[in-house]
Amino acid sequence: LLAIPYYSPTLTAVQNLLPISTRIAHAVHKQVSRQHTGYTTHNGTLTSPLVKTSSIRDIEMFQVYLCLCALEDSIQSVQQELFPLCVMLYPRLHVKWQLVQDMLQAIGWEMHDRLSPNDVAAFLPYLRSLTEMFSCDVFQTA
Repeated sequence: LLAIPYYSPTLTAVQNLLPISTRIAHAVHKQVSRQHTGYTTHNGTLTSPLVKTSSIRDIEMFQVYLCLCALEDSIQSVQQELFPLCVMLYPRLHVKWQLVQDMLQAIGWEMHDRLSPNDVAAFLPYLRSLTEMFSCDVFQTA
């Protein structure tokens, strides 16, 4: 278990993000779908019900991993769990890495719009690390 003080700024940031993570996921999906009109994955367009549902789930999952990184003060869980899973699945599902980049950028903007500056600051180092880790350059060699 993590030993985090009850009144830590990081814990407060996580407590403020989690209740709005689904709303953020819907907004991010809408924005990325507009950016990539007509984009088709293995299961259909970004706006098809099946792809929309799985995309929103993925966006929520990325936010949960951001929370975990902030609470653990480490990017290790993403390096060991999320990144390898995405490298394995996304190409098979015809999900381009640019889509992931745009999703991460949109998550950052949504967090900026919906959370306090202190809350955003708790996630920024990890959001930057995820953006670097999931860059198109890294994916070409992954």
